[in-house]
Amino acid sequence: MRKKLIIVAVVVLIVVITGGILAYSYLPTQNPTPNLIGETNTPPKALLTVDEIRDGAMVYLAANHTGIVSTMNDLSWSGGKQDTGLLGAETYVYTSGSWSCVIDYPVVSNPVYSLAVDYSKDGVVVSWMGSYQNGAFSETSATVTGVDSTLTEEGIRDLTMMFLKVYHNNTSTYMHGMSWTGGQMDMGMMVGSNKYNYQSNGWNVTIQNPVVPNPPYTITAIYMPSNMQTAMMTWEGTLDNGIMTQNSYAYNP
Repeated sequence: MRKKLIIVAVVVLIVVITGGILAYSYLPTQNPTPNLIGETNTPPKALLTVDEIRDGAMVYLAANHTGIVSTMNDLSWSGGKQDTGLLGAETYVYTSGSWSCVIDYPVVSNPVYSLAVDYSKDGVVVSWMGSYQNGAFSETSATVTGVDSTLTEEGIRDLTMMFLKVYHNNTSTYMHGMSWTGGQMDMGMMVGSNKYNYQSNGWNVTIQNPVVPNPPYTITAIYMPSNMQTAMMTWEGTLDNGIMTQNSYAYNP
C-alpha cells in the first residue's frame, strides 16, 4: 500500500513540475518583450564630415545673426574637395546660390577647421570667419550689413527647423513645402511673458520668452502628420545669447 502511495505521489509531483515548466515556457509568449522603435533623448549628432561641419556652421551663423536666416531658405550645396597640391592640408569649397563656404584644415588628429562664409545679394552682405573643433564653433570675425538684426520669432522658428535638419537629419524628409501660419498667442491675464505658435504641414512650433531685455527663448517643435494620433517627433530646446541648446528629443516613426 505504501509503495502505491509513493508511486502516486511521484506521478503527481512529475505532473506538477511539468505543468509548471510548460506554464513558464508559455507565459512569455503572452507578454512578449516590446519591440522598441524610434529614438528617445537622442543627443544632437556629432558633426564628423566636412559637409556636416559646413551645415553646422550655417546654424551657428544664423543663431548669432538671426537677421540672415531668411537668406538661408532651401540651401542646396555644390562643390567639395579642392586639389590644391598642398601636402598635409585639405580645402573644401562649396556654393549655394549667393552663399559660399570655404573650409580648410590640417591633416592631423583632431584638427581645427577654419571656415570662411560669404554672401552678397540685394544689398545684403555677410562675411563671416570662424573655426570648429571638438564639437564647438567659435566666431573669429563677422560683418553683416543690409538686414535687420532684431531677433524675431519667425527667425527663431526657421532656425529651429535648420537645427533639426542638421542635427537630426531623419526629420528633413518631412520639411518640404513649408508654409507657416500662426503668430502671437493671447496670454489672457498672464503678463510678463510672450508666446508664439506656428503651424505648417503637421509641424507645430511654440516659442515662449519672458519680457526682459535679451531674453532666453524656450522652444518646442512637434511633428504629427495628419494620419497619426500621436506626435512622430518632439523636440524641446532653448535659444540664449546665440546658443541653441537641445533639452529633449523623441522620434517615433
